Amino acid sequence: MAAEGQGARAGGLGRAATSGVLWLMVQSLAARGIGFVSQLALAWLLTPADFGVIGLAYTVFGIANALVSFGVDDVLLQRQKVMTLWSAPAFWVCLSLGLLGMVGMLVAAPFAASWYHSPELVGLIAALAIATPIKTLATVPSVRIRADMDFRFLAAYNTFEIMALQLGTILLAWLGCGAYSFAIPIPVLAVIKAALFWWKAPPRIGRAIRKVQLQYILGSSSTVFATRTIIEIVNQGDYIVLGLIASHSVVGLYFFAFRFSAQPVRMLAGNFINVLLPAFAQLRSDPHRQTEAALKACRLLAYIVVPFCFLQAVLAGPGLHFLFGERWMRAVPFVQILSLGLPFDAVSWITGSLLSARREFRLGLMFAVISAPLFFGLAIAGGLADSALGVAMAVAFYYFTYPPLCSLLILRRCGVPVGRVMELYVMPFVISAVAMGLGYASSLLPGVRAHDLSRVIAIGTVGTGLYPVLLFMLRRDVFDQLAGRFGGMLGKFRRVKGGVAQAA
Repeated sequence: MAAEGQGARAGGLGRAATSGVLWLMVQSLAARGIGFVSQLALAWLLTPADFGVIGLAYTVFGIANALVSFGVDDVLLQRQKVMTLWSAPAFWVCLSLGLLGMVGMLVAAPFAASWYHSPELVGLIAALAIATPIKTLATVPSVRIRADMDFRFLAAYNTFEIMALQLGTILLAWLGCGAYSFAIPIPVLAVIKAALFWWKAPPRIGRAIRKVQLQYILGSSSTVFATRTIIEIVNQGDYIVLGLIASHSVVGLYFFAFRFSAQPVRMLAGNFINVLLPAFAQLRSDPHRQTEAALKACRLLAYIVVPFCFLQAVLAGPGLHFLFGERWMRAVPFVQILSLGLPFDAVSWITGSLLSARREFRLGLMFAVISAPLFFGLAIAGGLADSALGVAMAVAFYYFTYPPLCSLLILRRCGVPVGRVMELYVMPFVISAVAMGLGYASSLLPGVRAHDLSRVIAIGTVGTGLYPVLLFMLRRDVFDQLAGRFGGMLGKFRRVKGGVAQAA
């Protein structure tokens, strides 16, 4: 009976995780569409220099927010069953760190302006700093919602937030706010998120706080804090290097290309982590099932992200030329290079969450410590060799090599054979390269290559049409897994739609 009960709980957990992945995948697709339209509008309204200045401001904002998060959410997720007892100390720790982060950003602003020779950074960083303590108000409610696996609410809110952020940025750009168009909506949306998340999952912050709880949170979070800080510094490393050696316009071209290239990886991988970390934490007593769940998630993510990024790479040239003429063509090589390198980072997000669920925080810190000198060494060498193009090639090479190596080492520790790990990278790469390569070749045929729109249509039709066919022929099991997941999701939507129709 105990085994049956455990199996039933595991099945319920699996269904909740699968449902969460599907809801957040729909949100990611919607966000990708919204982000794409927004990127086009902003590319018309703003200059490369505007993109460059905000990209430099984000180097301070991103690192400050990594310092503020401190890993409290990961520690709190490990205490799901007694989270109510830990909400008050977690909340006050987060808020205190948020206030310190805001002060730190305000102090750092003039130094960053001097470092990058950009006086306008002072005001931009100040506008972003206001959001830092406000964002921490939603940390504890967010963990509660994730622990309850209410991913439908998270997907709905994330879609709203992305749409509001993009519309607000476009409106401000149209009104002539320049780089401030990116900064002003962030604190406004932080207030809205805090209000909605407190309404959905109000934390109990009035409980007495014991000294031992603060010591545990700060002590347990310190390793996660160090890891996140290093990772965020690495994430901003290419902008830091370019800010020192290139003009604002060149940094803006790179920033535009990176945003365009990284969206599918960051959104899909980030949403997977929101679902999988609480699920992995609940499977901690069953390491074998935990590892198998991680492998399935890695496979699902790889076979979705890699073809999408390859499609971006082959569409970049004719697509951007069709939309903007020569205005953004200098960004095309950056988009192509980054789109081919970034998807290899996706799987490492899931294996990193597996480490967190197993509380192997020190190993994650070790991988992060190694990554920093490696990344900066490559980025500096690339920048000195060929400015922004060299940095893009260095970044792509880093993501093509180091994150897969980390994932391999993590999964090998869990007993996964090397062949199963390598398949996560090799097969999606081969199938995507063949499908999208043939799509690109079709766009060079006589009668097609003379027009950008016809090339875009040919690449999209042939590439996306061939990919599922090749997947069916070469990896039928993965095809069936994806078809089953999306088929189940469509069935749910049909039932919901039918219920609404009957009610009407």
